[in-house]
Amino acid sequence: GRLRLWRMGLSIVPLPKRIKSRKHARKVTSEYHRITERLHHTTSSDERAKCAAELQAIGGVDAYQQASQFNTALHSTSRWVARRLRAHGVLAAGKPPPRVLEIGAINTQLLDTPGLHVRALDLNSQDARIEQRDFLTLPLGGALEASGASRPYDALVCSMVLNCVPDARRRFDMLVCMRGQLRVGGLCFVVLPGSCLSHSHTLTHDSFADCLRGVGLAPDLAAETPASAKLAYFECAAGLPDPAAALRFQRARHERRSGHGSQPPRRKSRGADFDVDLGGALGFGERIGRSFEALQPSRAQKEQRAARAEFLRQLKEEKL
Repeated sequence: GRLRLWRMGLSIVPLPKRIKSRKHARKVTSEYHRITERLHHTTSSDERAKCAAELQAIGGVDAYQQASQFNTALHSTSRWVARRLRAHGVLAAGKPPPRVLEIGAINTQLLDTPGLHVRALDLNSQDARIEQRDFLTLPLGGALEASGASRPYDALVCSMVLNCVPDARRRFDMLVCMRGQLRVGGLCFVVLPGSCLSHSHTLTHDSFADCLRGVGLAPDLAAETPASAKLAYFECAAGLPDPAAALRFQRARHERRSGHGSQPPRRKSRGADFDVDLGGALGFGERIGRSFEALQPSRAQKEQRAARAEFLRQLKEEKL
């Protein structure tokens, strides 16, 4: 087949190499994210064609998911999730299986975990049991029951997915939707590359924790998490959105963005561009401003300050 194509003068795209090492897996995932981010932001047809060719050269989404599967085999999120559900008594003998929603499922590890009732989603499903669907198109409130009523999930898993969303505003939308799928007190497990917080120009570990609190996903920073220098783990409890935390996040993000130009350049990293554009509707009727605005003095305050300054000037002249 391939020899016949060559004789016909047609181009032959080499088959992607099988992922056999952590270094190769990191290279494929980094390249895939870099190219898809360019593809998301460009409006040029030539640039889009160039990005498509580069994606094809590294093996496309199949190679990316193979690399992701290799990485997750080394850092099993499913074991951590099951362990924490047991610690909370949610996964226990004699209790109904907890209902878990997994976003961006690239393998069946969580589906195969005994005692869990898992609904797994992915944009490019690689298994018949993983539903091919965009998470953001799910109606809020959980899964629909036979009665027509919606039933929120007991837990939600979002591992190495938020960083794949190429737009900061859509990351905020995803966080709001994640909270909207959980019952009050439900657990949300978020995993990110550590560089998204340690190298980001706009976020830190602490400010991202406030971002989660802002949308109603309060992280337990004392909870047990896997030891990893490469990944950041957050175990959150679903509650009401916290507007004060959301405002703290906006202020911290604004200050880092404002001061970035005066700081020495950091080494290049995909994590440097990780950001969340939090603002507007937080869910459950809570809302804050679309973006941070430094408090500006009102017109009356400005006039009062000017009058005071003029009074002090005249008083000084009289003394002279």
